[in-house]
Amino acid sequence: MQRGGLPTQAQFHEAIATRSDRWFSACLRITHSPELAEDAVQDALLTAWNKRHQFHGDSSLETWIHRIAINAALQLIRKQRPGSFQPLQHEVGESADSPEQDAVDHDFDTTLAAAFVHLTEIERVCFVLRHLEQWKLKEIADETGTSEGRIKQAVFRAVKKLRVKLKDMRSQ
Repeated sequence: MQRGGLPTQAQFHEAIATRSDRWFSACLRITHSPELAEDAVQDALLTAWNKRHQFHGDSSLETWIHRIAINAALQLIRKQRPGSFQPLQHEVGESADSPEQDAVDHDFDTTLAAAFVHLTEIERVCFVLRHLEQWKLKEIADETGTSEGRIKQAVFRAVKKLRVKLKDMRSQ
């Protein structure tokens, strides 16, 4: 997709057709609820469309909407638990995966989602932002309003729990 300029309706439709599953997956990992993930993606698309004049083309339209979707997911968590997390302001990296890699990612997402049941909310969010969305610890701490030490502990606990759960899942 071409960068820069006011995004057209056709560009939005193309972005939705090619990336909505990734936005939903990222939101699902953060919210741990299919309903909240759907709401987050819908909110993100509405926000992106209404604020399309703010799109400067510094990233692709898909990446811009991805960031808005993550913000929307964190906003929904914050509404459920006031004071939990603040919206993200950092750009999310873009990828152009093959269909084979998409299938592997889908299988991984399914297995990981089953293991995520055993994490606390802070552990899940920190793990997703650190390892799946590739955020730095300081960025996560700044964006969630939490200390870097708490983020490190949450990521450490999440990794430890996931190693045990994923090992158990593989042996079954």
